[in-house]
Amino acid sequence: MKNARCLRSRRGVVLVAVLWMIALLSALAMAASTSLRSFAGLLAIDRDRVQAEALIGAGVEVGGDLLLKYNRRPLLPVETRFSLRSGEGRVRMSDELGRIDINKAPVETLTSLFAGLGVEDAGTVARAIVRWRDPTDASPAPKPAQKPETAETRCFEQTFSNVDQLAQIPAVPAEYAALVAPFVTVFGEETVNAATASAEVLRLLPQMTEARVERLLEARATARLDAAEIEQILGPAARYAKSAGHNVARLEIAVALADGFSSVAEAIIVALPKDSEPFRVLAFRQSPRPTAYAEAYSRRE
Repeated sequence: MKNARCLRSRRGVVLVAVLWMIALLSALAMAASTSLRSFAGLLAIDRDRVQAEALIGAGVEVGGDLLLKYNRRPLLPVETRFSLRSGEGRVRMSDELGRIDINKAPVETLTSLFAGLGVEDAGTVARAIVRWRDPTDASPAPKPAQKPETAETRCFEQTFSNVDQLAQIPAVPAEYAALVAPFVTVFGEETVNAATASAEVLRLLPQMTEARVERLLEARATARLDAAEIEQILGPAARYAKSAGHNVARLEIAVALADGFSSVAEAIIVALPKDSEPFRVLAFRQSPRPTAYAEAYSRRE
């Protein structure tokens, strides 16, 4: 009897141990399954990012090919779409030279820019920008616009590498920098490209009137204008808007994968004559934005 009770007791201990071991193994299996699912999710996100970057790279190539086809003709805003097995994308291209260059624009152009956007101390802000980019220029008198550099001699060296850097100047509040951002660049010329500048940018130039803007838009819609025709249309305002001899393109790229992951990017590219590369990327910025592509297509539809 005593031996039978001891045997049953041992069997009970073994059974409890087995049950505990089974429970422990089940918990470990569940933890491993959860970790694997999380790891698989991370892999999927990384895969989407890599594929989106590849699509955006394809978008830059599409934009570069489109830029080369213009062959120094006025680069008016244009949009194209492309599709690959991994997803599809959209490229919008516009002329960066149609904006006011904060690195090169004379003080009167900067003054007119800020004044046209409602900044009360426009002159003070403009002079602060000029002093910041050229501390040796202490002269408060405005400088007349000079003839733009040619593409062959242009080196793209500048004080500002990004328009957001305007906010680093003590006299330029962050809201002023944000206000002018849609109209300025750091890859332009001392004058804006009269053949491609938008009506909004043209209206912000010194000595520009609404009648001159309308005449210029009407004339360039029917024919390619030369320097003499532009000067005749714009009068004294032609000092600040001339035709450019080359193109610098802004690319706005939006891509979407089949699973819904999407991303947007901006690139500034230039094609220079006698260069070893078909085109060069001067600036690039990418950011994931899941709704951007869907919104663009919903507006189109």
